[in-house]
Amino acid sequence: MPVALFGPTANPAIHAGITSQRRKAQTGRSHPGDACTAGLPVAASLSQDGVTLACFEAKDGWGMTDNAPINIGSLLNGDDPIDDASQDLLQRTELADAFAVEICRTSAKHGAVVALTGKWGSGKTSLANLTCRALDRVHDVQVVEFNPWFFSGTDQLMRFFFDELAGQLRDGRRLKNKLKGAGRTVAERLGKYSAALSPLKFVPGAGVVLEGASAVAAGTSKLLGEGPETIHEQRAELTELLGKLPGRIVVFIDDIDRLSQQEIRDLFRLVRLTGSFPNIVYVLCFDREVVETALTDEAVKGSAYLEKIVKMSVEVPPLPSQALSPVIAEGLTQALDGIQSGPLHASRWPDVLVQLILPMFSTIRDVKRYLTSVPLAVRSLGTEVNLVDVLALEALRVRFPAAHAMLPAAADLLTPAKTRYQAGTDRTAREGAFVEEFTGLLNGHAQPVIRLLFPAADRLFGGQNYSSDWIQTWEQDRRVACSTVLDFYLHRRLPAGRAPAEYVDQVADCIGDESALDEVLGQVPDALLDDTLKRLVPYCRDAPGGSVLPTAAALMRQLPRVRLGSTGMYSPGGEWAVLSPVGVLLRNLSGDVADHTVRSLFSGIPSLYGKVFLLDIAAGRPGKQGLIPDESARLLRQELASQLRTAGPEDLADERMLLRTVLVAAADGPPVLEPAFDARVVARLLESGVAPVHSQTMGSVAVRTEKQLRWDSLVSVYGGEAHLAEAVALLQRCLQEGTVELNEDLAAALALYEKYATGWRPEEF
Repeated sequence: MPVALFGPTANPAIHAGITSQRRKAQTGRSHPGDACTAGLPVAASLSQDGVTLACFEAKDGWGMTDNAPINIGSLLNGDDPIDDASQDLLQRTELADAFAVEICRTSAKHGAVVALTGKWGSGKTSLANLTCRALDRVHDVQVVEFNPWFFSGTDQLMRFFFDELAGQLRDGRRLKNKLKGAGRTVAERLGKYSAALSPLKFVPGAGVVLEGASAVAAGTSKLLGEGPETIHEQRAELTELLGKLPGRIVVFIDDIDRLSQQEIRDLFRLVRLTGSFPNIVYVLCFDREVVETALTDEAVKGSAYLEKIVKMSVEVPPLPSQALSPVIAEGLTQALDGIQSGPLHASRWPDVLVQLILPMFSTIRDVKRYLTSVPLAVRSLGTEVNLVDVLALEALRVRFPAAHAMLPAAADLLTPAKTRYQAGTDRTAREGAFVEEFTGLLNGHAQPVIRLLFPAADRLFGGQNYSSDWIQTWEQDRRVACSTVLDFYLHRRLPAGRAPAEYVDQVADCIGDESALDEVLGQVPDALLDDTLKRLVPYCRDAPGGSVLPTAAALMRQLPRVRLGSTGMYSPGGEWAVLSPVGVLLRNLSGDVADHTVRSLFSGIPSLYGKVFLLDIAAGRPGKQGLIPDESARLLRQELASQLRTAGPEDLADERMLLRTVLVAAADGPPVLEPAFDARVVARLLESGVAPVHSQTMGSVAVRTEKQLRWDSLVSVYGGEAHLAEAVALLQRCLQEGTVELNEDLAAALALYEKYATGWRPEEF
């Protein structure tokens, strides 16, 4: 039966001696009588020196004692157990002291066997080490540690045990002064006893039998009581000698549950045969379930076998989440020191720690495995994934690897490209199968994982729905709730065209500073500019009014670097990479401020087509109010027309969408270009008159693209087909003369012109 390890003991002096000596060994830390457990983290922040993942405050009786720092070093050194009180993160030193007291006070007249039990990873070895250190401070107790892993097979066990016991008792450096004389004498006797037992092998029932033919003569003579000293005589002398020992020998045997079934049986038979030696106390450390299973056979149950051997036992207490909270939080802080990571959101971290991570852990061994695996995960992901998500998913991977392995195949369920409102029970067969398997693997942890990491999938588990408006926010926060972020987490690679997060960070940091923004945008490669600008949109939503104009001006200057027009069935024009953040910035303003800002921005845009794009996002439409009054929009179009009339051919030849610019400028008045002008301008008008039209057959993923010519628009600009034909003829002569260069776009435009000029028109589809 387990004994009470808290409260008064039969020998308070022993307890006081152990406790006071332990406290002296822990420099700089006081130990009040009442037990304390670390509280939950209430704050989190980032610093230049590293990540700070927790800040603790005393609340409702919980809190760190005397604001003492937590020594996490031992947690970051693999699976090594602690060996002194300064490393005790779980405040089990008091329990070890109480256990040591009971070992000292229990009767050992005929020997004693006590057990320290607990599941693998629960901290048995650490608690045993703390108990050893406590006993080391008792002057009449000699601690001997026996490692059963050092022997191989039954044949070596008995001799190795007594040889090891004798060897440690001979070590004068470790032997207590009070026990030195008697201890060496006992060691000599143990050595002789071991030599006498060496040819013998013990088995259940018979006790000992002959090992083999080579040992028959010597073994038989000792067994039958022949010779100068029989085994029985040596045992009797050893028993008498141990009975006079001025103290006791405590033998710790750990890792019993890691032995094979036969080795576990052999070890317990050895303890049973030798456990009656006086003043020897065996402390056996094992997982009760494993050992009971190993000892069970047809004749006896393992539990009954243990009851006959073990006099007293103590179970390693389970770890409360309050105790693991500071251990994990402070351990993460130290483990991630100096590693660059994604953002840590203080508002999310406490919920993820308390509701998701902590419930997954019940042993310090699993915590160690987690803390040692986190640095690699964070380092490999860099700044691309939110740190809170990385820490949560790494806990999932360490504790529930099968559930973590489901994420790649279920990525489209966890992070749909477009979330939609629908009833929580409205699930497809595939969705239902995923929910059932994921829930089964996670033992009650599935809903916190989904709700805190993959909210778009929460509806599948009976939770709430999220609209597509959230996707951009999740992307900005670099949460795995966004499909592109989850894809990087799973595959550790950026897809083509995806900008590293640091580019977005650098650009976002320069919002409001026009020159700095020009510089940092200039450093972004052209291939990554589109993605960088699109991901800037959420940062522009909260930009202060004074930063709108300088930021928008710098962004509009990036138009020459982005593609124009759409590339797919549903893809927006490439220009919206610039126009989207600019539009969001302008919507932060209203009234006269918005009108003044748009006018100032319009004047500063160097290109005519850039001014057209600004009108697209600022001017109103039929039935829809714009950011600026209709009169202001009309005046800006007039200004555009004026600039178009006065622009030279070389300037117009550089305009990327000249045809549309002319049409917008002429919306409120007569045409602004004469039909006969420079051939380079004709070329730009034709090129900008080509538009790709995309179509898709229902049920097919293939997209068909056909180029069409905006024939009617070209005809209206030139005032008729005849004038258009004259302009094209002028262009063709210049191409023949070599004064205008033929490129792929111009060739495609001329080919379309020849078809349209003959009356051909595309079929509508």
